[in-house]
Amino acid sequence: MNAEHAHIFTCKNCNGHTLIVTHIWNVLAGSGSERWQEWGPLEASHHWTYRFKEKVEKNEDDEVHRGDVGEYAEDDSDSEPGDFEINESEINPENDEYFVNCESCDREIEFGWSQPDSHGLILPVEFTDFDPSAGWPDPKYAGHWRQKGWGRTKNEEPD
Repeated sequence: MNAEHAHIFTCKNCNGHTLIVTHIWNVLAGSGSERWQEWGPLEASHHWTYRFKEKVEKNEDDEVHRGDVGEYAEDDSDSEPGDFEINESEINPENDEYFVNCESCDREIEFGWSQPDSHGLILPVEFTDFDPSAGWPDPKYAGHWRQKGWGRTKNEEPD
């Protein structure tokens, strides 16, 4: 871990310095649908690269469990997105879910985006360079951000 990460984020619970971004989405495959997730570390530059990918199997409690980087092997399969019959009209990126968690203790970290509609860079609230006026909240945090007077609305243009 380099010094840049150590000073941009420190977990309140475990003093960890690495955040993991998890993206969860649904894909129509034939006549059914599948739930997939991919995850990887968030860099101090607010960029991330997904290093792992897996199909989410049904759990007894029907809950999606975010991935642990140490728990799975890197995705080295030959499958490509084209291997599935996908009905584009049925895919809705607005239903995609994103999570940011501490890699060490899995604590969920509130975050926003540098562009509206869950696009651009990820802006975790606990990064030392967080500026609430520079971003749009992730949909699950929109109410909280409105209460605090943070962020922008979809109609606002960036500075």
